[in-house]
Amino acid sequence: RTAQFTLILVFMSLLLSSFRDCPTRFAQDIVGEERDTITWYSFNEGHAKAVRENKILVVNISTTHCYPCKLMFKYTYIHKGVIDTLNKCFVCVYFNPDIDTSYMLNGNKIGSKELIKYLFVDDPVGYPTTLFWFHPETEEKHSAHSGYMEPPTYLKLLAAARAIRPFSYLGISLKLDEYRPTDTAP
Repeated sequence: RTAQFTLILVFMSLLLSSFRDCPTRFAQDIVGEERDTITWYSFNEGHAKAVRENKILVVNISTTHCYPCKLMFKYTYIHKGVIDTLNKCFVCVYFNPDIDTSYMLNGNKIGSKELIKYLFVDDPVGYPTTLFWFHPETEEKHSAHSGYMEPPTYLKLLAAARAIRPFSYLGISLKLDEYRPTDTAP
C-alpha cells in the first residue's frame, strides 16, 4: 500500500512538473532567449509615428471572437523573426473593428465603421487581415491580406511589402495572396 502511494506521488510530481515546463520550453523554441514582443500602437499613435518615421504602417485587423486571429497571436506574432522584422521595419497598429471608438484620419474624427470602410474601400474583409499602408502620409491605396499565416509565409509577405514600397506610387499592388499556399490552422 505504501509502494502504491509512493508511485502515485512520483507520477503526480512528474506530471505536474511537465505541465509547468511545457509553456517555457515552447516559448523558448519559438521566440528564443530574448522573449521580445511586437510593439503595437493605437491607430492614431501608429499612423502619426509611421508618417513621422517614414515607415510602412501595418494594421492588424482582428476581432476577439475570431479563431484565426487568435492563431496569429499564438503562433505567428511570437516568432522571433516576425517580431524583429515588424519592430525594426514597420509601425504596427492593432485595430479591432468591434470596439467602437474615435479615430483621427486626415484631420477628421471618425468611428470604427468609417475607418473599416476607408481601409477596405470595396475590398472584401476577412479576419484577421494584415493591411500595409505603404505611404501613410497620403491617401494611397493599401494592400490587404486576409487569413491566418504561419511565420515563414508571414515573413515572405513582410519582405515583399518592404521590396514593393518604392514602387507602390506606380500603382503596383502586392499580390502575395494569389500565389501563397493556403495555410492550415494548427
